[in-house]
Amino acid sequence: MKRLLLLGAVLLFCAAPAFGELLEVHFIDVGQGAAVLLRTNDAAVLVDAGRDGTAAAYLASIGVGSLDLAVATHAHADHIGGFEPLFRTLAVRRLWYNGQTHTTRTFERFIDAVLDSAAAYHEPSRGEQIEFDDLVITVLHPRGSAADYSGHLHDMNIVLRAEYGGFSVLLTGDAEVAAELEIIRSGMGIASTVLKLGHHGSRTSSSLQFLQAVSPRIVVYQAAADNPYGHPHDEVIVRARDVVGAAVYGTARHGTVTIVTDGTSYRVTTDVRRDSGHSSECIDINTASVEELSRIIHIGEERARQIVSLRPFGSTGDLVRVRGIGEARLQAIVEQGLVCPIE
Repeated sequence: MKRLLLLGAVLLFCAAPAFGELLEVHFIDVGQGAAVLLRTNDAAVLVDAGRDGTAAAYLASIGVGSLDLAVATHAHADHIGGFEPLFRTLAVRRLWYNGQTHTTRTFERFIDAVLDSAAAYHEPSRGEQIEFDDLVITVLHPRGSAADYSGHLHDMNIVLRAEYGGFSVLLTGDAEVAAELEIIRSGMGIASTVLKLGHHGSRTSSSLQFLQAVSPRIVVYQAAADNPYGHPHDEVIVRARDVVGAAVYGTARHGTVTIVTDGTSYRVTTDVRRDSGHSSECIDINTASVEELSRIIHIGEERARQIVSLRPFGSTGDLVRVRGIGEARLQAIVEQGLVCPIE
């Protein structure tokens, strides 16, 4: 196997020149799995494809007819199972995989689909880059081909950093803490605007050291609602939200999460159907208890009591009336997605 031949938007800012074109990052809701689409005016890149045909159907629904690059981060079914239907319906120019073999029928079908396709196959190594005009994708892990590696599939999981002007997104697949520390030790630049939490938000990944090194403004996890693994794990969300200060989005709560950027500013949108179906989960700042209000980022017990004393609020933006909440903290509160819209 070593060698095989967008509603409720949030606008934020990062320092970089504008290109006049857009990058879309789609964290596709594939249930308990992972699939991320990067799309510009000139290119489309898919990192993982979920377990079934959901990702292929989503790509068709938004008009993606071909892929310039597909990346399978590792051989678990919830990341590669969707490639077989995808190869049947889309033209794929290049396929990156780490080369590690597996014994499942899903893996066999994945390999058969690759062999039957016209995709150019490659096993990337740390430091390799591929460019699609202003979109630059860099391999952070593994060091090289995993064709001869017999350890855990997560150990040699492909990790990528995509950069578009002043905006960047780090895609971790199911990389765990040992891989995170190896990436840090490599000395490669990993600070990123957006981080996809490793292993669906599991405690096996997203160590505090890694989160602090990446220093994301937004984190996204991909997991199914009410999944049997308890993903995302609470301690990971607390680290990302309360310690690092990132806004948290997840497919279990928000459905497909899409970020659109011109390289200078970016906008986050979520699946409105999923949001409306879970409206009971949001926190009404005009009626919530002190305990409920304390769940909101940057709102501890003292600020929660201030909110109660200052009610009613005519808009979420009125939270700047609360001592210690400025525009930056207000943006983080809105991004978190816990506050109910005020009609």
